[in-house]
Amino acid sequence: MAQTVENSSQAVTVTKGRAGKYLTFSLGTEIYGLPVLKVKEILGMMPTNTVPQAPPSIRGIINLRDKVIPVLDLRRRFDMPQAEDTTKTCIVVVEGQRVNLHTCWVAKGCDKENCPAHQSADHRCWMISGTFCRNEIQGSYHEKINACRKCDFYQEMQKRRLVFLMGIVVDTVQEVATFKEEEIEDAPPMSDDIDLDYIRGVSKRDGAVTILLDVDKILQGHVV
Repeated sequence: MAQTVENSSQAVTVTKGRAGKYLTFSLGTEIYGLPVLKVKEILGMMPTNTVPQAPPSIRGIINLRDKVIPVLDLRRRFDMPQAEDTTKTCIVVVEGQRVNLHTCWVAKGCDKENCPAHQSADHRCWMISGTFCRNEIQGSYHEKINACRKCDFYQEMQKRRLVFLMGIVVDTVQEVATFKEEEIEDAPPMSDDIDLDYIRGVSKRDGAVTILLDVDKILQGHVV
């Protein structure tokens, strides 16, 4: 799957790899997956505060460690029947970015083909192979993300609200699963009225179908 990133001087086509680890969850009888590197944390369901004139799929906002985060109801987003919250209902906090955001390897002018962020749609080098600005970073997930937050590019994106946190309400969180590229197929063609742009692909494993989602495109138009 390819995507074109607009630069001030040129348009660059980037390859969006679909293989990797996904957090799987259920909505009704359907199983979905979110790229695990987009997931910040998982919270039990909690009360939300209503936001006037917010999109219908926004449940409200929550206060997470003195940071206000909007909460998206994924059932509403997908036009699914509503269901009562249960003890298994969760809020998955994800990091979104604007769909047409310049990637770091474009913004920093890194044209080296051996750079792990080169030709990637993700803005953070370490998301690809654990590197940061061409230098290897050793350590845990939190050590890597803390290093990433020191990047002037990342800080500028936050300042301009090009990177943001949002909660997603799901019925049940299941597991972290790894999907290989050969296990992932494109979503089957459907009616022209059905938007499949937010689906990265579909995986069929052991008779079960998992729909792999593009977080940024799901959140598009729903940032409060």
